[in-house]
Amino acid sequence: MKLIISFTILCTVILFSCTDRDDNLEGVQIRVQNTTETTFSEVVIDSLLFQDLQPEEIAFYQKYDSLVLPRSVALKTDSLDFSIAVDPMLELDSVKLHLFTYRIKRSLEDETLEIEILKD
Repeated sequence: MKLIISFTILCTVILFSCTDRDDNLEGVQIRVQNTTETTFSEVVIDSLLFQDLQPEEIAFYQKYDSLVLPRSVALKTDSLDFSIAVDPMLELDSVKLHLFTYRIKRSLEDETLEIEILKD
């Protein structure tokens, strides 16, 4: 009898522990990719905060609660603050999962920072 109860409890624990509840696979998910040689202490996209973004690093996705993509990105390094305007030319609907990467890169012509929005 103890064996049956123990086995039932074990199966129940395993069943509930296998579900991945921290994945928010709906709506809009945004991440940041740093393709520069600069470390950014903060990258703020509307209400999303990405901290300590190292060179060549890609941050994890964060859930964004709007169907309109943010139009500006604030970048902060140890000594400088930047605010870069972006023009997202993408249409979204609320039914699907939308994954976007905001890629930080340097312009080849004048070495300024640019933001490129990629639909993943």
